[in-house]
Amino acid sequence: MPVQIQCTAVVIRNEALERVLEDGAAGFEMIAPNAMSYADDCLSQASFMSPIDAEEFAKSLELHGLDRDGETPDFVIVQAHDRSIEPECDWLILFEFDNRLIATLRGSQSRTVIAPAEDSPFDHNSVRHYSDEEIAELFEFVERKDGIDTYREKATGKLVYHTRKTETPDEIFKRTFDVVWQLRREPGMGPQEGDAAQQVHAAINELQSLAAKYPESANVALALGMAWFAVGKDETAQRQLVRAVHLQPDNTILWKELGAVCLARNDIPVALDAATKAVMVSPDDVELLGNLAVVQLLSGAVAEAEVTIEHALSKDPEEEVNCNVRKIIADVASGKRPQPGSLFEMMRPAN
Repeated sequence: MPVQIQCTAVVIRNEALERVLEDGAAGFEMIAPNAMSYADDCLSQASFMSPIDAEEFAKSLELHGLDRDGETPDFVIVQAHDRSIEPECDWLILFEFDNRLIATLRGSQSRTVIAPAEDSPFDHNSVRHYSDEEIAELFEFVERKDGIDTYREKATGKLVYHTRKTETPDEIFKRTFDVVWQLRREPGMGPQEGDAAQQVHAAINELQSLAAKYPESANVALALGMAWFAVGKDETAQRQLVRAVHLQPDNTILWKELGAVCLARNDIPVALDAATKAVMVSPDDVELLGNLAVVQLLSGAVAEAEVTIEHALSKDPEEEVNCNVRKIIADVASGKRPQPGSLFEMMRPAN
């Protein structure tokens, strides 16, 4: 019996399911992802509002042992709006009946169509299909909330909604990085504990999955470095940030974060190298200049620290942090204060 296809559908040959599932094609209902999943005696299908969700289900089928490569794939993805089939195959036939797109296995003689109830969220009278190009041209994105993307039609101002369960990698990164940023550990602070630490660890789990998929992403390495630092895994954090600066050596944020972790570990040589390279990239950044002066002081290079902090204050005489750093450096240079051996000692009030 033919099956109705809606939006983006994953269509599977039942003979392939017989091969890989313990209960054969009858077991499809156990792996079916939503209420818009149904089958006839030849085909099984699952329809999705979002191509991203369809792709996630397709990947799960591959994990079950199904194949979408070769001349006769076990399953395909069908886009209802343009009737495209990916990958191409010779066993699926699409046709239209009563304004519905129908799929059937080549050679099947059945004319009974399996379709969802009229009041389903995929009711063909309420669903419209747009290509990616049409969405970019006709709509503007408003927000994503509770798995629903909201768009505004530019011409009319009408809001339209797109249901999608699966987050894109960019969305996962933004959400997890927001957690890491809100719970970030500043130099001189202790690690996060309790519920805050649990939130960061949850973010780390998701970031590690992204890192496995995108090993060349400096931003993911940065987020992991900041996250590990936030929960007190300073050595692991440093390794991640070293990866980040190797991937994107012209990004001063990466050098700054690496320097902060190195200072917490009192790894002064690497901290000095990081601060120096950050200033080489952005020589007039007063914050980076102040950071370099601090590390120079901790390394024992007091004269160099004096020159650097004066240069920073010549750019912005009112910068409060650098004003405080200048006083500390001056006190060390004059002997009023002992040479600090760590950031903790430097930040400790003078006697």
